[in-house]
Amino acid sequence: MIIKIPFFKKKFILELWEIKAIFKLLLRKLAYSFFIQKLITIILFSYLLFVYKTSSKKFIGLEKIFTIIDSKKPIIFAFWHNRLMMIPFFAIKVRKKFKNHNFMTLASKHGDGKFVGMVMEKFGLVSILGSTKDGRKSSRGIDYSSMRKIINNLKNYCSLGITPDGPRGPNQQINGELLNIARLTNSYVIAISYSSSNFKIIKKSWDKFKIPLPFSKLCFVVDEIYFEIKKEDKNAEENFDKQKNSITERLNFVQKKCDDFVERNYDNLN
Repeated sequence: MIIKIPFFKKKFILELWEIKAIFKLLLRKLAYSFFIQKLITIILFSYLLFVYKTSSKKFIGLEKIFTIIDSKKPIIFAFWHNRLMMIPFFAIKVRKKFKNHNFMTLASKHGDGKFVGMVMEKFGLVSILGSTKDGRKSSRGIDYSSMRKIINNLKNYCSLGITPDGPRGPNQQINGELLNIARLTNSYVIAISYSSSNFKIIKKSWDKFKIPLPFSKLCFVVDEIYFEIKKEDKNAEENFDKQKNSITERLNFVQKKCDDFVERNYDNLN
């Protein structure tokens, strides 16, 4: 299909695929504008509050976290990317007991990551944008400045929430950033997760991202096991794969525990 556009007595010929490409580019620029980002942030924040308020809630294992926070030990909370959306309420629950305890979240600098970071900030969390270079998808990672902020805040007993398989995957496979941060800060690594009795699953996304629906049953679980990654570990390289496998096992365990509580089986969709 070819469309002819008269313009100053000249004819510009555009094919349909070119029109679609231009339209998508305009939509993307609009979506990433400051005003639209703020609007989407408010909508997402309001939606998550609505889901939480209209759902029944169960928190399992919080007492263990309270003990560790009391000991002033830095903590990294790890959870899979496709169970990201309701995690801020876990942080809010902890802050009801420890009002001065801050939580950081790590997001990439590309457009989708900015949305996540802005929503986390609405919940009172500290958002750190961790992409390198100019925020392009090809350059996602943690740059030096962001890493310094994370390390300094963890040493000042601020907890970090991180998706060890994000932002690009592979799904439910740990990348090296989690263990590197933990080793540099002598942090505890604790697996957490949540589940909902009703999810909208984005099947075309790389991790089959799950959006909780209102009027559901929610369950939040903190693992009973934690991992202490020590900077002075002489066998760090040898233990790397072992630690990665152990944390992966616990992440899957707490996720299944949440699913079992809400009486759903999402294993074949993970």
